[in-house]
Amino acid sequence: MLLIGEDGANLINRSTPIAFIARGKYWVNNHAHVIDCINEDFLLYLCIHINAISLEAYITGSAQPKMNQAKMNSILIALPPLEEQKRIIAKVDELMLLCDQLEQQTEASIEAHATLVEVLLATLTDSADADELAQNWARVAEHFDSLFTTEQSIEALKKTVLQLAVMGKLVPQNPDDEPASVLLEKIAKEKEQLIEQGKIKKSKHLPQINAKDKPSNLPFGWEWARLGDTGISATGNTPKTSEPRFFNGDIPFIGPGQITNNNEILLPEKTITEEGLEHSTEALANDILMVCIGGSIGKAAIVKFRMGFNQQINAIRPLIVNQTYLLYYVQTSEFYKRLIEESSGSATPIINRGKWDQLLVALPPLSEQKRIVAKVGELMAICDQLKEKLKQSQETQVQLTDALIDKALG
Repeated sequence: MLLIGEDGANLINRSTPIAFIARGKYWVNNHAHVIDCINEDFLLYLCIHINAISLEAYITGSAQPKMNQAKMNSILIALPPLEEQKRIIAKVDELMLLCDQLEQQTEASIEAHATLVEVLLATLTDSADADELAQNWARVAEHFDSLFTTEQSIEALKKTVLQLAVMGKLVPQNPDDEPASVLLEKIAKEKEQLIEQGKIKKSKHLPQINAKDKPSNLPFGWEWARLGDTGISATGNTPKTSEPRFFNGDIPFIGPGQITNNNEILLPEKTITEEGLEHSTEALANDILMVCIGGSIGKAAIVKFRMGFNQQINAIRPLIVNQTYLLYYVQTSEFYKRLIEESSGSATPIINRGKWDQLLVALPPLSEQKRIVAKVGELMAICDQLKEKLKQSQETQVQLTDALIDKALG
């Protein structure tokens, strides 16, 4: 017997088959049609035909597409002679087997390609010095066009660029740059002034960084710092929802869902009033917001305009430190690893502000931060161009495939 689904979005988008051959005894509910025939070859051909054609002319409804029995009975079938039906069935089976084999080969090829990309990119971050990095990069560059041909490989390249940047391997150091140790002293003095002026509250002193705390050695002029020592940190808060006067104002109010994987902040569904913001937490332009709970923990973005944010987000307002460099750092795999290690919970990881403030950041001199940001921006633009070319190539392949199929079916 032939079973044909009678409702659901798949009637329109046809991402998976809706017609199936069923053998043996079974019960069928009211969401499928049943067609029986004395000749199984005809049912097999009919199955192929139904799964190949567009059914939009026979469907009612858009939100809940449905094809009733009368509509199904009216479907026009291009019916070849019985012997040709058998030849069509045999050819389709042969081609489907080939497709399955190609799919298996493709999956194996993709896996091998991903492993190769991972290994070669790891040689860059593992390079002992500039000379070795140059040699390893030459090896990658030699096969650049064949390595970065998938979205996953381009994303891996982006992560490697960020990691090289925060290791001091992306731009040269300048011994004349004011060292990061002086920068940290300036940040501490500015915090003290803000406390004296009553603009911020005195925060808990963060523990000193000992030698055993440092993940690795840093280039000349760099320093390890606690995240909380780079600026003013805060945790978000939600105004009482029972107070209407706090909501529907002009100030955006965001949660984790508005922070994207691309480090952007989307327009929120909720807004708050000035009074509502007093019962929330304020973020200003150039603050960095990071999700601190759940499956999207670690997503971060730089604020572009004034807003409030909820308790599932932590914020850092960099003082003197370049906010884009700091965003790059907290997006690295190494920082994310430490973030998860310090989080509590497994199914739903969460990091409180106290532990978040203590996370380590590799801080270069301010001048070098600016050079790093410029170089990373340049390389990320190249990665985005690669992605766009890949997208265009994929769209062209789809168009060609559709045209060939339309011609074959026509």
